[in-house]
Amino acid sequence: MRILVVNPNTTESMTAAIGEACRAVAANDTEVTAINPAWGPPSIETYAEDHVAAAAMLQTIAEHRGDYDAFVIACAGDPGLHAARQITDAPVIGIAEAAMHMACLVAHRFSIVTVIDSVIPMLRDMVALAGMSQRCASIRATSLSVLEIEQDFAHAERVLVEESRRAVDEDGAEAIVLGCAGMGPLDKRLQDELGVPVLDGCGCAVTLAEACHRYGITTSKAGAYAMAPGRLARLGIPAG
Repeated sequence: MRILVVNPNTTESMTAAIGEACRAVAANDTEVTAINPAWGPPSIETYAEDHVAAAAMLQTIAEHRGDYDAFVIACAGDPGLHAARQITDAPVIGIAEAAMHMACLVAHRFSIVTVIDSVIPMLRDMVALAGMSQRCASIRATSLSVLEIEQDFAHAERVLVEESRRAVDEDGAEAIVLGCAGMGPLDKRLQDELGVPVLDGCGCAVTLAEACHRYGITTSKAGAYAMAPGRLARLGIPAG
């Protein structure tokens, strides 16, 4: 199968790292391509950046409709997820929703450990929209910005271990969901350190995209994700 992984921000080094993380968990016969929009913010840490990035990401997916068997939105806020499901029949998997669902298969409650404080309200909204509020023990921020993570992985690992351990000890988390796509390469090292499941959304999303393809399911067009051809045309998206 062919999966297009879209990093909604425009930082190409992060897109490359995300692509590597996704390919590392993909099956041998799965082709993973990672791209980012040509325009938009270099990182997503505010509501305004989230909305601008979502528009750019939707345009990117629209340009590749029909070329891939599934799409992955590689940002922990899942920007534009439900809109993307309206413009394509192929499964569209958000990394946050994927990681939360997988966490619930192996733990009763999970915590999200993310970047700076400004992201917490956005993630709280995302958790509620995904119907996961009762399973989410907490959302904890670190001192790390999105772009600082790849600059010093050793420091990022120390900070994430400290905050994740607080989530387990103080909040009752039984699994940790990494709240930024850039944190993905640290998942197994954190899991070994903490002794609880640590989930990278990129790996989870690719795994679930492959499962949808093997099981033969696509995005339902019976209700919420229906989109009449005329409405697609109004958005400049050709039908089919």
